[in-house]
Amino acid sequence: MDSARRVRFYIRLVDATSVPLAVVMLLYLLSGYGMISRALQQFGFTYAFWARIHTSPILRIAAVALTVLHGYPGLVVLAFKRVKSHKARLAIELALLALTLAFCALIVYAELSAAGFTGFGRGRPRP
Repeated sequence: MDSARRVRFYIRLVDATSVPLAVVMLLYLLSGYGMISRALQQFGFTYAFWARIHTSPILRIAAVALTVLHGYPGLVVLAFKRVKSHKARLAIELALLALTLAFCALIVYAELSAAGFTGFGRGRPRP
């Protein structure tokens, strides 16, 4: 795929993930404040409700996936706007891909460690 097509694809991906990412971040902010502020609890939602939302694995995975799907292409598009050399663009794109994959590996490691899989950090203590 040539670079112009890749950039168009990346722009579409950034557009498609922007609103869902904003919604997930808004849920994280509201649930965080809902746990520490009585103002949001006056609307009938309890601390347990906000804590369940804030610690939801589905919301956490959605946030990570949307961040990766929004962040990597967005940074590549920014690099393509600023850098004129084709070789430098390709190097930047590959470096950003490597950083994104390292971030994903770190998140997977943290999730497996938190789930208690042996060999992944300390994990949860066994009863």
